[in-house]
Amino acid sequence: MTMKLNEDMPCHLEISEYLIRNIQSGIFRENEKIPSENELCLKFNVNRHVIRQALTRLTNLGWITPFQGKGCYVNSLQKPIQYVLSSNTRFSDNMENLGVVHQSKLLSWEKGLPSRVEMKNLLLSEKQAVYRLEILRFIEGQPLSVTTTVMPEEEVPQLEIYLQEFKSLYQIMLDHYQLRPVRSRSIFQASLPLLRDAKVLEIPENIPIIQIESLMNHPTGNSIEYSIARIRGDMHKCLVEF
Repeated sequence: MTMKLNEDMPCHLEISEYLIRNIQSGIFRENEKIPSENELCLKFNVNRHVIRQALTRLTNLGWITPFQGKGCYVNSLQKPIQYVLSSNTRFSDNMENLGVVHQSKLLSWEKGLPSRVEMKNLLLSEKQAVYRLEILRFIEGQPLSVTTTVMPEEEVPQLEIYLQEFKSLYQIMLDHYQLRPVRSRSIFQASLPLLRDAKVLEIPENIPIIQIESLMNHPTGNSIEYSIARIRGDMHKCLVEF
C-alpha cells in the first residue's frame, strides 16, 4: 500500500523519520534488514534518489549500516551512558560504578604559555606555563569523548614524567601531587564536532555532540584545571547532582 507523504516536510526527511520510528518500536529489529530501495520507492511513490537521501541520513545518524549488494541492516544501538556530574565527579569512578569497561588514552600533550581564555579561567599571567592534554575516553571499546585539559605547570611540575604510561589523569594528580580537584562550574552546549574530533570519535561531522566546559579547583580554592569535553550525544546523557 502506498503511504501518503506530508507536503510540508521534505520527502527524504519524512521517510527517514518513518524508518526511525519503526526501528525504535521494534518493527525493524537490531541486525535485521530493512525494506529494500525498490520496496520503499513503491511504498512512498518516490524515486530512488529520495530513498537514498533518507537511507544516507539514517546511516549518518547511526541507525543502519549499508552492505553492498545486500541492503541496509539495523545497527545494535547502545543505550546512552548516564554520567553523573557533581563536584567530585571522576570518569573512572563513574564508569566503575556503572560496571562499564572503560579506558583513557592520551592523544597528545604540550607545555606552553596560556591562551587568553586559559589565563582568564585559571587566573594566570601570560608568562605562567601550562600543560595542555588531549585525552580520548572509551566505553566498551567505543570512543565516548575527547577532552582538552589545561593545568598550570606550578600545580603539576614535571607532569611529563608521569604521562609515559598514562591511564588516568586524576590518578596521577592524586598519587603524585596529592591533588583532588573539585568542580566549581560546568557549562553545557550542544554543537557540531570539528573534523578532528569527528574523526577520533568515529562519527560524521553532522552528528551533534555535547560540549562541557568545566573549571576544577583545589579544595583550598585555587583553580587547577580548565577543560573542554566533547562528548558523543548518542552515547551519553548527563545527570547533574546538587
